[in-house]
Amino acid sequence: MMETGEGDVPRDDTRRAVKQAIILNEYLLHRAWGVLFLALSLSVLISSFGTPIIDSLGSIGVASTLPVDMTASGCGIIAILWAFKRVRNSAEITQPEEDLAWSTLLGYRSLVTLWIATNAVVILTIVFASTSVPLVLFLIRLGLAALLYYALRLSFPKKIPGEAIIAIGSLSLSSVASIALLSIDRSPGPYALLWGATIALWVSSGVFALTRPVPELAEERTGLE
Repeated sequence: MMETGEGDVPRDDTRRAVKQAIILNEYLLHRAWGVLFLALSLSVLISSFGTPIIDSLGSIGVASTLPVDMTASGCGIIAILWAFKRVRNSAEITQPEEDLAWSTLLGYRSLVTLWIATNAVVILTIVFASTSVPLVLFLIRLGLAALLYYALRLSFPKKIPGEAIIAIGSLSLSSVASIALLSIDRSPGPYALLWGATIALWVSSGVFALTRPVPELAEERTGLE
């Protein structure tokens, strides 16, 4: 009987350690998504406000401001990959491989391929249909919202965090509203209000996710106290 009891202790300790590791992995996922929100908000800020301001300073044209957008989005991709690397490494130890589908979707192969493909679409649009560039950009952002929502469902299968719902919801609504506005009004005012509010919500969501308190890993009662 004593041998059986002593043999159960390591299994209990292992179970408790795995449970705590999973909680910490979820905490790290929250922080990684916070970095993603901040990185993408900066990229959208530069794309929506930075490059138009640069372009208005002189007749440098879209072809000259495109490298600014590409650099901003590329730096955002690097920040996102760095943020998810830590949680990916720790999650591989404690979670089954089938629970890490988000890791592939948010890995360097997927994100770099996506970055190359979207920039290629934008460049081709500039070359062959320059008047459709705003529509293509808003469609890309709407597609990005759908992709991020899918990645969130994989990252948090039980419940998507509230700040993530706000971020994805604002991106989706602003993209749809902008597409609808293109046929009505192309003056910069309404778009500035829409995307200014979206950027503010993304920054708030990112800060909230990054400042979440570290979860308290309470010891399970052993009945010996």
